[in-house]
Amino acid sequence: MSEHSLSSAIDDYISGRQAAKPDKWPTKADWLDDAAKRAKQITLVTHAPKFTHGDAKGVGAWVAGKEREERGEGGTNEKRATYLSTSSLTAPAIDVIGNAAALDVANLLLLEADGKRLVDRIQHGDTAPLSPFTKEPEQLDAWCDGLSQALTGGEVISHSLAKQSYFPLDQGYHLLSPLFASALCHALHQRIDQARFSDEAKATREARRKNDFSAQADVYFPNLAQQHFGGTKPQNVSLLNSKRYGRAYLLSCQPPSWQAGLTVPQSEEHFWRHYGYRVRATTRKLVDFLRSVGEVANNHEIKQARAKLVGRLRGELHRYAKELRTLPAGWSHHLASPLDQSFCYWLDRGCPTAPAQWGDGIGMAFGRWLNKQLQPQLTHVGDIDLRVWARELAQELRLLQLDWEA
Repeated sequence: MSEHSLSSAIDDYISGRQAAKPDKWPTKADWLDDAAKRAKQITLVTHAPKFTHGDAKGVGAWVAGKEREERGEGGTNEKRATYLSTSSLTAPAIDVIGNAAALDVANLLLLEADGKRLVDRIQHGDTAPLSPFTKEPEQLDAWCDGLSQALTGGEVISHSLAKQSYFPLDQGYHLLSPLFASALCHALHQRIDQARFSDEAKATREARRKNDFSAQADVYFPNLAQQHFGGTKPQNVSLLNSKRYGRAYLLSCQPPSWQAGLTVPQSEEHFWRHYGYRVRATTRKLVDFLRSVGEVANNHEIKQARAKLVGRLRGELHRYAKELRTLPAGWSHHLASPLDQSFCYWLDRGCPTAPAQWGDGIGMAFGRWLNKQLQPQLTHVGDIDLRVWARELAQELRLLQLDWEA
């Protein structure tokens, strides 16, 4: 069935080529004779040289996809790739370099049916897909021999414009010429485009904006960059580069930013000092905003902007408390200056008993701390504001306690 399907695809493809030049190729066998002669003008590769420099004349390389077998749990054999490389791909995309006028031969070799490409069949010595087009075994062998030349690439040479490293030996050197993994780049490009621009990805992002449920994950690539090859003529680099319009994605390889270890607060004063350092930028924005509006009548926009900034301060306070609750239970029992019982219940998992109205006490402490930050520069901030800050945090802490006790 596979041979028949692939032969049908070949028949349709050659018919299209014949329709363009009916006088040049009267029969499909004539077209295959010509294609077999021109196949040496191109090379099918997975690694291409011109990504390094557009004028590099070196040859490319072909790496077949394969998977390594490793012993899995329970004594079963599991197929898995040891390293991420072109050989990790089960069916690497094939790139084409060489004379652009012979790309029709490349497109023939890349025809696929039932998961099998013509080039793969020829590489394994299978002539069945081409056999319907001739009754002469010699002609069939000539086609396969000629088309196979697109796999060899001729003499193995490098070029002065390619990347080169001379590896010293006892007598002389080995010349190492790293090549761009075009097939792996293409697989990466397809997966990222699928995650960014497919209809499923767009529907997922739309559901996220509307706070609706989506069974599919919303995939995001932080700090994604693009590198362009070939300028206005990406086809001069390779066929796959032309299909990507000269673009290749670059994933961020930046090292993680250093984060200092979590410090145990030795007192309530120490706790607020650490928290103030974490939110200093937001506090400064709040001061600047309240100074800019002065004592004008509070309209809706001013209230919304102020509430947003104070909400960010409360959010960071909750995050800081959540981090402290990851410390070993009971850490607050060993401090030289004991914390108030409300703070112990809030910050330490080793304090399971909730004091009465514990959230109100922490809310008032937050209100006093915030007023202390604002009042040196904003004289109109007073007790009324303090009670607002305290009430809003106390409400959130009551909801938090319900979650803990659920």
